[in-house]
Amino acid sequence: MKKIIIFLLMGALFNTVVKAQTKEVKKDEKVLKNTIKNKKEERREAGKDLAHLKIKEAMEERKEVRHLRKSSHRQGKHLKRHGVKHPIKTAKHKIKVEKEIQN
Repeated sequence: MKKIIIFLLMGALFNTVVKAQTKEVKKDEKVLKNTIKNKKEERREAGKDLAHLKIKEAMEERKEVRHLRKSSHRQGKHLKRHGVKHPIKTAKHKIKVEKEIQN
């Protein structure tokens, strides 16, 4: 009888811990997706500035793009440690699907 109660309590504890982690992972995936969106927008703006020969502004925006890229890769590594397979690719795929739905 004691073993059954102990296993039930361990199962309940394990279940609550797993649910808490999934909420955190989902929030982190959303942050990663937003970071990737921002990076694409900044890259596009930098390209436009460079095309209009606004070199100084383009260089500043490229710095921001590099910062966002490094940030997204750090977030991807963090999510990989939490068990998400290919976090950056899945985030890019979700962005693409959302864009197709809007159009």
